[in-house]
Amino acid sequence: MAKNYTELINRVKRRSNPENLINKRAVLEGVGIPYSQVGEYVKLAMVGVPPEYTNNSKVAAKKVMAHLENSHGNEVTFKFQGSIETNTHILKDNDIDLVQISNKSSSVDRQGLKKALDEHWNYTKTEYTNLKKHSDTFSQYDCNQLSDLGKLRLKSEKVLKSIYNEVDIDKPKAIFVKVTSPLRNVDVVTAVYHKTIPFMKSNHDYRKGIQVYDKSIDDKLPTEFPFWSIKRINEKSILSNGRLKKMIRFMKNVKWDTSLIVGKPKISSFDINAICYDINLDIYASLNYLELVRVIYNQISKILIDTNYRDNLKSVDGQESIFRGKSEKIEELRIFKAEIDSILTDIYLQKIISV
Repeated sequence: MAKNYTELINRVKRRSNPENLINKRAVLEGVGIPYSQVGEYVKLAMVGVPPEYTNNSKVAAKKVMAHLENSHGNEVTFKFQGSIETNTHILKDNDIDLVQISNKSSSVDRQGLKKALDEHWNYTKTEYTNLKKHSDTFSQYDCNQLSDLGKLRLKSEKVLKSIYNEVDIDKPKAIFVKVTSPLRNVDVVTAVYHKTIPFMKSNHDYRKGIQVYDKSIDDKLPTEFPFWSIKRINEKSILSNGRLKKMIRFMKNVKWDTSLIVGKPKISSFDINAICYDINLDIYASLNYLELVRVIYNQISKILIDTNYRDNLKSVDGQESIFRGKSEKIEELRIFKAEIDSILTDIYLQKIISV
């Protein structure tokens, strides 16, 4: 076999379970499939971290949250975002994201709201009523939203530096905090809600967007929809009996196991989510975990070959093109293809699954 699977297996174990907790998920995976090293590597690369490890990550974040709540009172609302909320995290991207959202103001898609009310026939009676209520209750914020966000960020920096020994305030989008008990890294992001038509017509909180404050430019970044993405991944993974999340975790582990990706990877967890999420559920709904490797390989091949498909591949929230105009990501995707091709070859040589 071309790869040293003993070393790869040890890396995955260190990355996904550094505290050596008993991972019942890993024990139960792969029942009925003949043992091999490549099979064990794939199995472990797809299994989620132990629930106890995830729970401890949230315990650490809640400690940070408590200190900020004592300082800010009801000025902010706290939310978790990122891969820990979909249980697709591995140690390499295991920082937990804590978003503090200012309650003083929010931004609203006023132009979209006006158009929606003018085109009322496109909406149900309930949706139109919800939109009308948002329009009727809208009031212009008299203060400076950016100034509020800057002050909130600065106040948070001072609070956390007074409590924790290791705090990095130089990151433009987040405050990095190392919590020692339990030992975890927490990123505190400052943001405001952005109310779009999908939220205002439904009043579902998971459809709210957020605009993250970047202190290096003293401005808000383009709107993100992390809670919508989390919901979509969780729901589609339920429909696939967890197979979607297995593929996401596998791609993340392959990314960190290849020596051919030098420096900071161009393809992020955000991109990997989109690549796997866009695969038609019917293709893999009943496949075993080893067969999922071939599904991922075929998806990557399709992205590389089909320019139209590649250019139209969107993020899970449907807002951002993943590959359009981003040649460096395409080149890195070729590395993914070669790595997964090698793993597939070893699976076939071991005769675990048929070609």
